[in-house]
Formats: sequence, structure tokens, C-alpha cells
Amino acid sequence: MGAAHLFSAGRLLPDRRGRMASAESGLASGPSEELGRVLVLLREERGLSQKQVADLAEISNSTLSRLESGDRGVSREVLDRICVALQLDRHEELELLTAAGVLNQDAAQILADDDVAQIARVLHAPAVSPDDARLLRQYLRLALAHAKALGYKVE
Repeated sequence: MGAAHLFSAGRLLPDRRGRMASAESGLASGPSEELGRVLVLLREERGLSQKQVADLAEISNSTLSRLESGDRGVSREVLDRICVALQLDRHEELELLTAAGVLNQDAAQILADDDVAQIARVLHAPAVSPDDARLLRQYLRLALAHAKALGYKVE
């Protein structure tokens, strides 16, 4: 069973969640067995060794080994490097960030929705003018008002 399937099936444990993994790197999370389990699964799905991933992520093999065994915390920078090294898709990256404790389950589920992620990217793109962003947000409020009129709970 693939790691992306685990994420989409909602089987992640709640509360989880770069470059050099040094003492001076700010840790985004403490040690996590769930992070280790997800890292091993993602790495093995790609047929990569620990050394290959560590080299690609520019971290020591020892660091990756300790992450996979749940014996050390991790910085967001190291997580980002591992995501790039493993060539994770957005859902796999969200799963890894959740497992590491960087992202909570609710936020990950929201960001896993392709439409929500796309509108968030558009709204935060530097090229979007404030007037266009304001208009797009009005459309979102209109959609929420429509959902409420249909009887859905809208906060």
C-alpha cells in the first residue's frame, strides 16, 4: 500500500509534524516514530537506499537513519530537502509534514484538496493585484453563502 494512499485514506496518526541536520538547525519537531515509518515507506517505494536519499538531500546518512528510526527531531529545512530528494507529490509531502508534526491533520486535509490548494496559490501569488485578490475573495464568500443557503454548516 503506497504512502499517498495512507494519506488519502486518512490513516495518519494525529499530531505529528533539509539540508544540514545540525544542532544549530531549529527543530520543527521532536523524534517521531510516525515520521520514521512514513520516510521508510516513501524511500522504499522509490527503490532508494538511505545513502542515496541522504546524498540527494545533502544530509548525513546517520541523520536519515536516526530520522527513520524515530530517534531524532527534524527541521523544516531538512524535511524540505528530503521531499525534493524523494520527488514527493503534494499529497505525499503533506503526509510527511503531518507525520513530522509540522502540519496538523486538519490543515493537511484542507491542503490536500486540489481546488483549495489552487485558489490559495492564486491568492498568494505576487502577480495578483490587491483588487483582483479582493474580488476572488468575494467569490469565495459568495460560494460559502450559497453553501449555507443549501443548508450546509458554514462558520
